[in-house]
Amino acid sequence: MVNAKNIILGIGIVVIYALVLWQGIEAFYPSPQHDDFCKSSIFDSGPFVKSADRGTSCNFTKDLQEQQDQCYTQKGFPVYEYDNNGCTVKIKECNMCNEELNEAQDKHSKAVFVIAIIAGIITLIVGYSILSVEPVGSALMGSGIWAIFWGAAINWRSFSSVLRFLLLLIALVVIIWFALRLNRSEKKNIWQKIGLKK
Repeated sequence: MVNAKNIILGIGIVVIYALVLWQGIEAFYPSPQHDDFCKSSIFDSGPFVKSADRGTSCNFTKDLQEQQDQCYTQKGFPVYEYDNNGCTVKIKECNMCNEELNEAQDKHSKAVFVIAIIAGIITLIVGYSILSVEPVGSALMGSGIWAIFWGAAINWRSFSSVLRFLLLLIALVVIIWFALRLNRSEKKNIWQKIGLKK
């Protein structure tokens, strides 16, 4: 019968491992933050009356509309200039900070993917090599599998469909290989019991 305490300890090891891996990466290689790239909020500026009297009527011209649409098409957001009445008179710039943030996040997620894969593989090997010490061995193997899954999930949007398929296939093959290695002795015993050699 499986020891309930070992199950609880094993789950605890997996959970704490996940938190340690995540917090360790954040401590030494923090995620890009919006405020580091975009100093002003998109909601702070817009094609509206900024500080005009309630009776002031502002016209948003077709030319301004086209400039705004072009900026949004480039995945930026327009920064407006206002006259003394608080009406939008022109677009000063197309702020591309969101696009720069996305590029930084993609770069960060790729690095996290590599770190998580390396950590996951090392943890799998360590868990496999000290499997006789339970529940540590099984929990570390579970932690390694989780690290590989988490690393792939973090960077999922950057992968093409073919690369996603290959990653999942490789992960499946690795896990099956570990499962076969762990159960090899039991399978040999079964073959011997029925009088056949493997």
